[in-house]
Amino acid sequence: MSHPPIFIASLEDAADNQMLPFRIEGSDVRGRAARLGMVADQILSAHNYPHPVGAVLGEALALAALLGSLLKYDGKLTLQTKGSGPVPLMVADYQAGGLRGYAKYDPARVTELQDAPSFSELTGKGYLAITLDPGGDMESYQGIVALEDATLAGCAKRYFAASEQTVTDVSLAAEKNPVTGHWRAGGLMIQLLPDGSMAPGQDVKKEQREDWNRASILMKSVKKPELVDPKLPLPDLLYRLYHEQGVRVFDPAALHKDCRCSEEKMMAVIASLPAEDIREIAEEGAVTMTCEFCNRDFKVPV
Repeated sequence: MSHPPIFIASLEDAADNQMLPFRIEGSDVRGRAARLGMVADQILSAHNYPHPVGAVLGEALALAALLGSLLKYDGKLTLQTKGSGPVPLMVADYQAGGLRGYAKYDPARVTELQDAPSFSELTGKGYLAITLDPGGDMESYQGIVALEDATLAGCAKRYFAASEQTVTDVSLAAEKNPVTGHWRAGGLMIQLLPDGSMAPGQDVKKEQREDWNRASILMKSVKKPELVDPKLPLPDLLYRLYHEQGVRVFDPAALHKDCRCSEEKMMAVIASLPAEDIREIAEEGAVTMTCEFCNRDFKVPV
């Protein structure tokens, strides 16, 4: 049985800074696409990261958008890598469409690397932790996977295989425009929906496997520049990939920069310090604190 293509959103409706859910018609494959323009640039430009560091953090932001948007209500997702490499710490989190990110790096060690170092060369040995905080009275959940892949996308796939037991494929990209100096990021994620007729732990059916293999191969055909191309709206990209079988797109979710820092929070941090420590760091009757995420300084009177 053939399934005609279903292409809902028009090119005029397409925009940056959004997450777009979709489903491939006639199959149990669902997916999400994310595109970050101004949001990625605001977050990454705040620290003036070297290109390799900004690129890997941009991919982390795109991944946080893809994963975090799966949460219901106003839950929070935090993605964190800790390793032994030139980028020993990286954090990206998502809450209700808001994104923020930060990377700690050693400038000298990053400079020593080749022009286009891999994710594994930047992070070194360590782990990727993904923490889900549903909010309310629900308990948080954390999954951890070793940093044993050359790419962040590869680590994410292994996380789902180990922690979620969900067949998943991911593609991520982040680039800085050499002319304008602006950052962009994007990503695709597809998953195989569980078949309601299958018992837990039962192997994937042959038909499902064929659908999955086809969807995964097509997704892998997307080049990184296409994931961030401002002239290629997400609905158009999905239609190019899956028009033969048909792709149904759903309402997009807006994404925005959301650091969530404030003078009140900084004051609370200072108030928790011993009086002696406050006197040591105070200058001219005030303590200056910097938010690691947005690089904003707060001068708090003491």
